[in-house]
Amino acid sequence: MVKMMSEVTRAGSVNLRLLRGGIAGVVAIALNSIALKAADWVPLSTAHGGLLRLLVQLGGIPIALAGVADTWRRLGLPAPDTQLFQWSFHAVIGMAMAQLYVLGVKARLPGPATAKGAIYAITVWLINAVIVLPLVGEGFAGSRDLSCFGIAWFGAAHTLFFLSLAWVDEVLCVALRFE
Repeated sequence: MVKMMSEVTRAGSVNLRLLRGGIAGVVAIALNSIALKAADWVPLSTAHGGLLRLLVQLGGIPIALAGVADTWRRLGLPAPDTQLFQWSFHAVIGMAMAQLYVLGVKARLPGPATAKGAIYAITVWLINAVIVLPLVGEGFAGSRDLSCFGIAWFGAAHTLFFLSLAWVDEVLCVALRFE
């Protein structure tokens, strides 16, 4: 009986974390998207779609062989090179990052919400700058095509995502008396 109660409590805890991650993720994605769109209005080129390009490069053939690409086209869904697909991918990846944060990353990072958000931001930025963008031919942090200001703007928009994610999650934890 005690074990069953513990499992119910744990499931409730996970559901509450997923809810917090969803709310914090929506806020963080919205702020990040506004910051990236603002760069387009300047106009200033920032790192857009590096992960999507890498996944297409790495997974294009297996996806085609599995019939996913054909099914996708038959259903009339947007192609990967369309803005709708790219922004949708951006939102899905942002939500995945938010859920990873609330489900496990947060508990493993030291300090208050600001420190946790900053550490998460730096870690993901380094993965993007050192691995993803060089693999798609953009060089370190996109330096092949981006100006220093473009790299800085992208870094700031990226950091805004992770800090706002951590801050909103912290506000929700306090409001819900959780953790």
